[in-house]
Amino acid sequence: MSGLIDWELLASLQASPALAAAPMWDAFATRYDGYCRLQAHHTVAQLDAFGLGPDETLVDVGAGTGRIAVPAAARVRQVTALDTSTAMLAILTRNAAAAGASNIEARHLPWEDVVPGANLAVHDVVVASRSPAMADLARLDALARRAVYVLLFSGPSLKDFHDRLVDGIDSFPSAGPRRTAIEGHALVFNRAVAMGREARVDYVEDGFHQHYRDEDEAVADFDWLDLPAGSEDRFRRNLRPFLRPDGDGVLLQVRTRTAIVWWPKQRPAVDLKPLDHEPLDREPVDSEPVDRAALDRQPLPGRRHDP
Repeated sequence: MSGLIDWELLASLQASPALAAAPMWDAFATRYDGYCRLQAHHTVAQLDAFGLGPDETLVDVGAGTGRIAVPAAARVRQVTALDTSTAMLAILTRNAAAAGASNIEARHLPWEDVVPGANLAVHDVVVASRSPAMADLARLDALARRAVYVLLFSGPSLKDFHDRLVDGIDSFPSAGPRRTAIEGHALVFNRAVAMGREARVDYVEDGFHQHYRDEDEAVADFDWLDLPAGSEDRFRRNLRPFLRPDGDGVLLQVRTRTAIVWWPKQRPAVDLKPLDHEPLDREPVDSEPVDRAALDRQPLPGRRHDP
């Protein structure tokens, strides 16, 4: 602990062990990919915030089905997509092939087994988007050569949207971060600062967005939820509040924001260096010794002097 507040302890109180369990993500992979497709419109702004260069390498820790990794591949030299879920990585591989992204390496490696520079190479940029990996910021930092970017919802989350859609129909997954009085991105920011990094926070618009011909097409587009037979009427009622007329069709629109907590690995040099001139309050080295008593006896300008 450093300082008056133990930020790591506060973060641990919010963490849910189930979020790091591969079986849960394996079971949710198809649904997760469906939600990621609805976020594609807003993912572009997040990629822009990374300032990626064509010669850089990027590792996406907790890559899921490739929401970040697949479009990032068009902007960098090489992407490593790391995840503990084989089902997520299988869908990511299909998504990468569909996008023609041949510079993505999918790695099935649990985050707790990662040894930076040993079984996972250091990359220019490290991204952890809504990933359990944010529990270990020091390990993320050790993987990065240029910068680390940690993304969290700052507003309604994917799970919040999902829970509304399946309300009264399905309760999977039930796991989620424990809510605290402090936003998750505020915890990440303060933990990074306590670690000695010059962390910053950017906010970008986010959400779920898709245009459909009509409500029927919108309902059909959610077939990846694989809801129980006989639940369509309830699902329509759950979905309807998120649809609005849009030209010749309807628009699915859920608005939220993403907080991007990031820090550069290189810090500006800040040192206490000798001045290149004499301090203003220092007497010249070559001057004669000053008689302070004589100076005190001299009259001040503009004032009468009494002997």
